[in-house]
Amino acid sequence: IPPGVNLCRMLSSFLGLCWLPPQSIMEKEVNEKKKNQVQRFGLSFDKVLKTDCLVYMDKLASFINAKPSVLGLLCRDPQLALTVFFGPRTTYQYRLGGPGHWEGARQAILTQWDQTLKPTRTQVPAGSSGPCPSLLTVVEFLPLLAALVFGFQ
Repeated sequence: IPPGVNLCRMLSSFLGLCWLPPQSIMEKEVNEKKKNQVQRFGLSFDKVLKTDCLVYMDKLASFINAKPSVLGLLCRDPQLALTVFFGPRTTYQYRLGGPGHWEGARQAILTQWDQTLKPTRTQVPAGSSGPCPSLLTVVEFLPLLAALVFGFQ
């Protein structure tokens, strides 16, 4: 791959989704990006590896017309637009349109908080719903009670 040619751009051009710009424009873009990286991340031996993930994903998605338009979504689906704008950034947003369009992307975006939090919730054992507190609960409560008693003396 020639220096400065993005692999995604190259594949997109082979698939006919977009065309590569002239080499002079690509070289100018690479040199400008390197200059901005030094200003943003400072001089370091690994500056080549550093990039802003969200900006990079948006740029790649815009090459193949998969980047979502929040204003367009606001007109069509306000709930989805607000979730895309204020919610966490996920790759589902790039599946709303474009060549990788997925019908389930809307539902995945609207339920992404549930998907994120579900693994952090623990299951309640079947026999622990009795009226008497378990020994573990009492043991956990004692240090809290001691801290309150000694904290107010």
